[in-house]
Amino acid sequence: MKPDSVPFEIIIATMFRTDLSFLEAMFPNGDYSHYPILIINQTDAERQLHSNENNVRVINTEERGLPQSRNMGIRNAIGDVCLVADDDVLYVDNLESIILNGYKTYPDAAVITFQLVNTKGTLFREYPDVIQHDKESFKTVNGVVISFKKDILLNTNTLYNPHFGLGTIFNGANEYVFMKNVLKAQLPAYFVPEIILKHPDMSSGQDLGSDRLLFLRGALAYKYYGVLSYLWVIKYVFFLMRHKYIKANDAFAKAKTAFSGIKKYKQLLTSGEERR
Repeated sequence: MKPDSVPFEIIIATMFRTDLSFLEAMFPNGDYSHYPILIINQTDAERQLHSNENNVRVINTEERGLPQSRNMGIRNAIGDVCLVADDDVLYVDNLESIILNGYKTYPDAAVITFQLVNTKGTLFREYPDVIQHDKESFKTVNGVVISFKKDILLNTNTLYNPHFGLGTIFNGANEYVFMKNVLKAQLPAYFVPEIILKHPDMSSGQDLGSDRLLFLRGALAYKYYGVLSYLWVIKYVFFLMRHKYIKANDAFAKAKTAFSGIKKYKQLLTSGEERR
């Protein structure tokens, strides 16, 4: 039986934790006592996490994959408004007031995203000058700045795609596909240009020519462009060559890797595990 609902809750995805000490590094002065927290700990039978803290709930699961963790969190949340989290962020002091003020400003919002900075205190990226997200602005959203009204997501079945994200078949684009789902469901999604956390520098853009990313990009292209994805792959490989992310003599192999992502995605469509 779930506890009573709360106005705000943080849902943390983590793995193989056996104690709560990691939470101290996530909050100013190590104090997380004021925040209702739900931890989804993907682990095994030998490494279980338990909480004696009234504000911290834990679900230990042997399920794997970031979207699986996110969806389990949504389904078990008690927060009216929730914020998804990884275990390597550092929040600002007034986190809850920033989040909830966003929903006071935009009471119709289903999703509101915010800003983050890197370890040097610099904005992680150039953010769009928008109030409500559109088909371009959502591409700038990072996974750990997404907040939402839990009941709206559940009532519309707007969840994370189980095949896209760390630990899944297509190892990435977790938040991209989620935000596409939000827009497809025509749920109001807003951007509030306020910093809510600091995150270690991420360098995923530096592996643009990696097989992992090409396999992922091929699948994404077919999901959103259908048969035009084959042309998209060719153009993308030429882009990688021009910008020296790959060598010219690797182009054929890289295109083949992206085509294999398309093939795998089509297999999921055929089996009914995925829908475009």
